[in-house]
Amino acid sequence: MRRTVGFAVLFATCLLAWTQSVYAQGVGAMRKQIEMSMAVTGEITVSEHGGVIAHTLDRTDELPPGVVAFLQQQIPAWEFKPLQHEGRPVRARNKMRVLLVARKQEAGGYEMRVQAASFYAFSTVEESSSDNGRMMPPRYPAAMARAGASGSVYLILKVGRDGRVEEAFAEQVNLRVLATAPEMERMRQSFAASAVQAARGWSFTPPSQVDSGAADYWTMRVPVDYTMGRMESRYGRWVAYVPGPRTTADWVDAELTQSSPEALANGMVGVLDRHALRLLTPLAGEG
Repeated sequence: MRRTVGFAVLFATCLLAWTQSVYAQGVGAMRKQIEMSMAVTGEITVSEHGGVIAHTLDRTDELPPGVVAFLQQQIPAWEFKPLQHEGRPVRARNKMRVLLVARKQEAGGYEMRVQAASFYAFSTVEESSSDNGRMMPPRYPAAMARAGASGSVYLILKVGRDGRVEEAFAEQVNLRVLATAPEMERMRQSFAASAVQAARGWSFTPPSQVDSGAADYWTMRVPVDYTMGRMESRYGRWVAYVPGPRTTADWVDAELTQSSPEALANGMVGVLDRHALRLLTPLAGEG
């Protein structure tokens, strides 16, 4: 699911340049890891057999034509695990959020791919969110704020039947800052520690759409953005970042976490459920 495209982006307007204690040689090595991402939303209808019947993209007039053409080619070829209701396969209509990633190629141009995709049933989007006042945002690490560093932490949570977070783990930390490899690792650790500490105090309303049965807990994904000032990207714009390594906790069901968490928006709660719409077609971000 890749394509080489020929658009240009000024990284200086998308990526913070952190210059304290940065050596040119180390930064040059990390610069090669820079990618650009764009989130695209829409709707998708999947047949009883798992094939795509129809899809739409939101606000196509705000998206680059190349992005629209790329997704119009990719999405119809996706295959899903058919949803079932009372033991019978059924048609499903979901909201979707797709994360596109582009990386500059040495030969010129940019390689574009679908990195991640998330799907949400219309009737359960609100039910999967947390109660107001029970999801306090983490504190911005003081050292990271002084350095002007920003990034995104993708958390995976073990939530007990009482709605309280029993375990919190940072699956991945992407940075919107450029520094040497050791410095960027310290930044990732700082952001991850802050997000995990806050998450351990969160509580949620048990999602009614999850068939938990006798399970003692359910698993959730929640991304947390650390953003300085007005850095939020507008729809249809590319954002430069340096992706971090992806790991997972030993208590997580590996089958439910094959897909990348990066399609989730800041603060969005993604409940990992075997009965939810699940993409079978491998994407670039699957591990």
